[in-house]
Amino acid sequence: MQMQSEQALPQGAENRLAFLSLVESDMQEVERVLTGTLREDNPLVQSVADYLLGASGKRLRPAMVILAGQFGTHRRGLTALAAAVEMIHMATLVHDDIIDHALVRRGQPAVHVRFNEQVAVLSGDFLFARAFQLFSDSGDLRVVRAAADVVHTMCTGEIAQNLDQGRVASEEGYLQRIYAKTAAFLETACRIGALGAGASPEVGDTLAAYGYALGMAFQIVDDLLDWVADPERLGKSVGEDLQEGIFTLPVIYALNNPLSRDALLAVLGAEPGPGTTDQVRTILQSSGAIDYALEKAGDYIKEALERVAALPAGAARTALESLARFVLDRDY
Repeated sequence: MQMQSEQALPQGAENRLAFLSLVESDMQEVERVLTGTLREDNPLVQSVADYLLGASGKRLRPAMVILAGQFGTHRRGLTALAAAVEMIHMATLVHDDIIDHALVRRGQPAVHVRFNEQVAVLSGDFLFARAFQLFSDSGDLRVVRAAADVVHTMCTGEIAQNLDQGRVASEEGYLQRIYAKTAAFLETACRIGALGAGASPEVGDTLAAYGYALGMAFQIVDDLLDWVADPERLGKSVGEDLQEGIFTLPVIYALNNPLSRDALLAVLGAEPGPGTTDQVRTILQSSGAIDYALEKAGDYIKEALERVAALPAGAARTALESLARFVLDRDY
């Protein structure tokens, strides 16, 4: 299901990932840095590293580092910073899957399932350590501090989410949670790219603001896909968030809607069964919760596009605009 609304901007399917072509050669170097940095003599550690590299996604976060770096004066060491950002992302996914008891990641068994929990925890720690080695190699304490700050934000956000499981958050609380979970990281990826390339503070702030808005939209759409996507294309089971007691924006909206609140509470209060997910999905669709969340994501994409419009025109700006539209048009 491809999600569209009045907020969505026209985007041809043939160029949805066109923004990656601008940084293709850099991303190939990122892959080489990742492979080289994660090479280990210990065969178990190497097998885990190979498994993680084999289950790679679109590498959006390192691509954002590289794209942000296009607005600076140089690109020395940028691919190493991009690889470090991806390692942090990989580490958080490994740890999140343990916390969430997720069995599948990107269509493959999660690391803790493929190996065991102890190995998964340590492999996440290993990735964090390697990432910060690369950050420190840059010699720029601003980069190291930005990376440390965002890891702190993500960790405290995950702790807060864990403590709030089963509690219905307000929309404001939800937005704070997804900032910590996702938007802060994309914001920082853009800032690290700007810092690493010697961009001006003003350009760095603009890119960070773009990353923030993009990240907010990204997570809202991700939460929507938890209800409307094909599980095989999504790479995980549909409705997992609610099963874990995590209330995302569509559910929060439906619970705040007098016309759907009682019906949804009745389903949530009953013994879970094979049809529970379908019942909840029906309520979310009929209450307008899906459309509301998509509109909210569209508002953030508009904000991202407004931010990026202040940057110098060129291929890099066009790529960032393309990336923003891709986030809203995702259907898996």
